[in-house]
Amino acid sequence: MVEIRDADADDAVELAELIGQLGYPTEPAAVARRLERLAATGIDRIQVAEDEGRIVGLVGVHVSRSLEYDGDAAKISAIVVDESRRGTGVGRALVDAAEAEARERGCEVLWLTTAERRGDAHAFYRALGFDETGRRFAKLLL
Repeated sequence: MVEIRDADADDAVELAELIGQLGYPTEPAAVARRLERLAATGIDRIQVAEDEGRIVGLVGVHVSRSLEYDGDAAKISAIVVDESRRGTGVGRALVDAAEAEARERGCEVLWLTTAERRGDAHAFYRALGFDETGRRFAKLLL
């Protein structure tokens, strides 16, 4: 059975592997630094799905003020399920955890962005009640 819990620096090796599966190769030391930086703000919460002592997914939630809404907005800043566990309910459990976090923090909307190439993810989000509302544009500054 999958358990959802807060991520910590001890999870960095497994989280680096998952983030790589998402398409962002990284090192465990970088993940540990990022977790520490995010935890320090109190704005973000990173949770993991764990099954029999193994991390099989992660979700990040970022809450911010919004000009478009009276209440705050929550963004699923990252979500990934291990390739071997996709389609087994782990993703739904992670989205449920993100939605619970957003509701608990008084958010009016929960949103996310996803790459155009991820058609399977788009179908998944639609099945969970998300509407497609626009496009994302990005510019790397490094």
